[in-house]
Amino acid sequence: MESSMKKPAPDQHDFHFWTDEKFRIADTDLNGHINNNAVGQFYEAGRGEIISSVLGPPAKRSIGAALARVQIDYLAEAHYPGMARIGSRIARLGTSSITIAQAIFVEGRCIGMAESVIVFLDKATRKPTPMPDAVRDGFTLLG
Repeated sequence: MESSMKKPAPDQHDFHFWTDEKFRIADTDLNGHINNNAVGQFYEAGRGEIISSVLGPPAKRSIGAALARVQIDYLAEAHYPGMARIGSRIARLGTSSITIAQAIFVEGRCIGMAESVIVFLDKATRKPTPMPDAVRDGFTLLG
C-alpha cells in the first residue's frame, strides 16, 4: 500500500541532466496556465534526451525502448511566456528497465515531478531484453 504522505519537492541539485523547453501559447489552457498535456510533453522531451544520450538516436539503437509507466505530480502553476527546465536522473536500474526521476523547474521553483519506467526491448521480438553492459554503464553514470 502506498503512503498517503507526499514526497517533498526535489531540489535542482538532485539532477545532473537537463533539458530546456520554451513555453508556447498553444501550451496554455482556458485558465491561462500551462496545461497538463504540455507538462507531459516536457517530461517526454527530458526522457528522450537522457535515453538518447546513452543509446543514441532511435534509428541506430541496438535495442528498443518503450514507456511502461509514468506518474506525474503537479505542484504549482506555470504561465506563458516562460521556460521549463526539466531535470532528469536515473533513479533505478533493473535488468531490462530503468526508472527515470524528473522535475520541472520554472525560474528555480519546482512546479512538478514525475517518475517513469522504461523497458528495453529486443528489436526483432519486441519482448523485454536485458540491458547490454555498455548501456547499463551509461545509465549508471546518470543516476
